[in-house]
Amino acid sequence: MRVGLCLAAAGLLLSGCATGGPTGKEVLAADLASKKSRLVVYRTSPFAAAVQPHYSVDGNAVGSSTPDGFVVCHLNPGAHQVAVGNFELNVSLGGGTDKVSVTLRPGQTTYLKAEPQMGLTVGVITLSEVTENQGKADTASLHKLESSCT
Repeated sequence: MRVGLCLAAAGLLLSGCATGGPTGKEVLAADLASKKSRLVVYRTSPFAAAVQPHYSVDGNAVGSSTPDGFVVCHLNPGAHQVAVGNFELNVSLGGGTDKVSVTLRPGQTTYLKAEPQMGLTVGVITLSEVTENQGKADTASLHKLESSCT
């Protein structure tokens, strides 16, 4: 009985995680055109797995904040606004922000890590820019999510 209950609970926890698609090691190893920039937004933590708001870039929804997954966008270099569509009336109790301005450089990849935080009513997802080395390491085993990015 206990084993069955534990397996069912584990299944529920993992059901919201990205499990298909190519990994970051496969997708992000490809060279980038010198006139384009790559933005990768990823989430490693399964904490608050049911909280999966969409990411948006420059006001356009591009994909969801699914645990163990990442969204990759090829964009023109320059300034871009990235946000998470958290529940509007919710406030993060752990700090962090759900809106970030990034300046993308030609031929380079910028990584944003999405992390769940405790919120006033439900969990929220916050964003922070990380180094390219950390981003590569963190996304190596994550799965690419379907997105509306090109």
